[in-house]
Amino acid sequence: MTQRDYELPAEFLDAADRFVTLANELGSDRANDWVRAVMMYATARFNAFAWLTRTEAMQQATDGAADYYAGEYRTMFIENLKEIGPVYATAGERPQ
Repeated sequence: MTQRDYELPAEFLDAADRFVTLANELGSDRANDWVRAVMMYATARFNAFAWLTRTEAMQQATDGAADYYAGEYRTMFIENLKEIGPVYATAGERPQ
């Protein structure tokens, strides 16, 4: 697997793996697109809740928050492609 330019704590990765495990369970009888849409919706819903109930008195507007979350997602998505893409390429899968 590709080495990251940063280190993620084991507790963080374990928590993420719990979500992936649930996604895999849901995907056992549903299409990946359905599971993806459900996960993205749930993430957006929780992030909206977290932003609305934040304790910091930030002056960030809704558009600024949306841009921040979208940018973070994009970064994480690309980093995961770099990390797991080679695994699927060697397994004969079709990463782009």
